[in-house]
Amino acid sequence: MRRSALVPREASVKTVTKTFKDRETIYREGDVSDWAFEVLEGSVELIKDGPEGPTVMSRHRAGELIGEMGLLDNAERTATARARGAVTVKAISRDEFLNLVEADPDTALKVMTKLARRMRSSDGNDFIRAEAYKDAAAKLPVPVNEISEDIGTPTPVRVGRPMPTNLIGERKPNLFERLIDTVVKDPTRAPDKKSKAPTPSDLFIMVGKFRDDYEDMQHQQLLQALEGIPGTRIMAIDRDLTRFIPGLGEPESIFNDDIMKRATREGRSWMSDQNADLLIWGNIDPSGRNLELHFTGTASSPGERPGRFTPYNVMTLPVDFYTDWVPLIRAVILAAIDPRSFSQGRILRSALPAITASAKTMGLDPSATLEPLERASTIFCFGNACAVSAQLEGDRGWYQTAVEAWRTAVDLVPNDHGPILGQLYQQLGLTLQIIAECSNDSNGLEEAADAYRRALMHTSRRKQTVDWGLMKYRLGCVLYKLDLAIGDDNALREAIHACQASRQIFNKYTHPIRWSEISNSLAQILQVYGDNVRSVPVLEYAVKCCVASLQVRTPDTAPLQWASIQNTLGSALFLLAKHTGEWDYMRQSSEAFRMALTVYKDHEASRMAIITERNLTHAEKQIQTASEKRITDPVWAQNFNITEDDSGYDWQAFLEGASSDDDNGDGNHIVSEVA
Repeated sequence: MRRSALVPREASVKTVTKTFKDRETIYREGDVSDWAFEVLEGSVELIKDGPEGPTVMSRHRAGELIGEMGLLDNAERTATARARGAVTVKAISRDEFLNLVEADPDTALKVMTKLARRMRSSDGNDFIRAEAYKDAAAKLPVPVNEISEDIGTPTPVRVGRPMPTNLIGERKPNLFERLIDTVVKDPTRAPDKKSKAPTPSDLFIMVGKFRDDYEDMQHQQLLQALEGIPGTRIMAIDRDLTRFIPGLGEPESIFNDDIMKRATREGRSWMSDQNADLLIWGNIDPSGRNLELHFTGTASSPGERPGRFTPYNVMTLPVDFYTDWVPLIRAVILAAIDPRSFSQGRILRSALPAITASAKTMGLDPSATLEPLERASTIFCFGNACAVSAQLEGDRGWYQTAVEAWRTAVDLVPNDHGPILGQLYQQLGLTLQIIAECSNDSNGLEEAADAYRRALMHTSRRKQTVDWGLMKYRLGCVLYKLDLAIGDDNALREAIHACQASRQIFNKYTHPIRWSEISNSLAQILQVYGDNVRSVPVLEYAVKCCVASLQVRTPDTAPLQWASIQNTLGSALFLLAKHTGEWDYMRQSSEAFRMALTVYKDHEASRMAIITERNLTHAEKQIQTASEKRITDPVWAQNFNITEDDSGYDWQAFLEGASSDDDNGDGNHIVSEVA
């Protein structure tokens, strides 16, 4: 049996220790208030009779005081106290209880009487808990949940709160920033080979020979379709990529990762020689009815950009296609280019949206002569063109059109084409998330999360490792934002699992920057969840994630990202101080906020500086309040309402076992339901 946290060690108090069995009554409503009780072990619930029968007002655990209100104002018991499981309490008489506040009885009585009146003014269904941190915590960058009436079932109070556009420190760059930040380096160039020529100001497209196009008719027809696009140069090359890679161009070859990687390397080598932006290659399908176009860019598009082209994107169109196909062909080919300069970006911005608009009818409903899978492949490509147009033009309506196209394609793709379905659902998830965040739509976030889950079902962790890890991370971020919108602890638990799984793919040694970003985001999710369930181990794990993330980010190499992590760390330490009463955490929280604020001010990040300065102010205010409180308040008052998590749940095992998902061995990922 542990020593009471509420009774000073030096106090000479005559008390009585009592034990109660499960559901045994400690005192009844209406009884004379002559004893206060400190809970030493177990849990006690306060029950009040009401119109609809007995109602549980609150539950109290070890370290908390019950029944003290009646001692302060000589009133009868306002509720019945009942043991919940085996309980041990220390009973303190009224006289001895008042002796505990001899150091400053006026202050103690004033505080306790005020609390008693507040609690009596409530109606049995709204038991008012202490709110010493409420005002300060509500202003933290990571929202803090109100303390629930039932410790085991936190009450979400964030319903209706506007969703953040992104996690703290995760500012999504616009298209042009992304393109400049990811300037392409030729992966095929040897270290001792001189660099490529400067990026051209126009768009340079190479069109190779097509397999089984014996009279070169389709090759010439495509070249004619691309003539006259402003700002573009088209060059025909007398080589067929499928002749250089065994098996390339055969049915199902796009599902062979080794073949497609070799094709990509070879195609980029050709492009590097000419300093081109895109290579178009393809073949006539075995039936002889259709032309299949493939696209190789200067580098793999960023994995989190809606509309990115991958080896699974194949545009299928009839041989000897008629002029109605030309706008769609142009739109898809332009969208497959990752611009390498602002001048190229301006060309795309001026040309692509208008061409895509003229291709909308054909893009959403291609020729009926195509088979369902062939139609789906072309609609998929058109959806990509719509998503890229949305980024270039800033018109969210294009995202809606992209979603419409991809949903149509999903319905046409058979289930045995898992990789294509995985890519479609991935694009759907990315776009639905953007739409939901722009419109503050929680239903849209739920749709995005469902799309990510479906993408994971069709994505192999072993074969498509990066895409799988990115989708896990995206799923975690969406679920976190969903919780902020509607208050859903199940979403937070699944988000923790998802981010933990993603951290196993992007580890500190192979992907240090991504790993640091995920660790910071995971810390933010853990803060909210740990505060909701009042779990100190979860909050401690959030602090550990921040500390780990700081191993990669430094104030010299990535100052704003470093400051963001310090801000997250300060929030986590603030919550630890709240739930443990260890005020050294509050001091450390203040230091973290102060370091983040210095960096934000130095780099003129005014918005984050304002937020961080506000956090710092409230942390320092709590430090000052705690310092004054330790002088004026008795020990039991200082610790009032500080509880420990004794729910019996192994939070450390929950966190360490987060990656319960596994690959089933045949290339399809099985998503386990989170408990």
